[in-house]
Amino acid sequence: MRDKIHCPACGAEDLDVCSYDSMMVLRPNLALFSLTCPHCATRLSSLMPIPPSLREEVMFAAIELGAGMGAHEGTA
Repeated sequence: MRDKIHCPACGAEDLDVCSYDSMMVLRPNLALFSLTCPHCATRLSSLMPIPPSLREEVMFAAIELGAGMGAHEGTA
């Protein structure tokens, strides 16, 4: 799964969405990520699948907030 994006301003290809500034979860497996290019400081957004390394964090946040995909967890 791809979790890197490129910066259209400077051409850097090593931007990792796991280093996001913000993430808006749209579906259990899809999010809008915003991040800042560490090379040229351009603000970027990318709609892409949530990387496996972030899924537990996203699920925990949903449970804590009682929102969407994790709201039913831990309740009977």
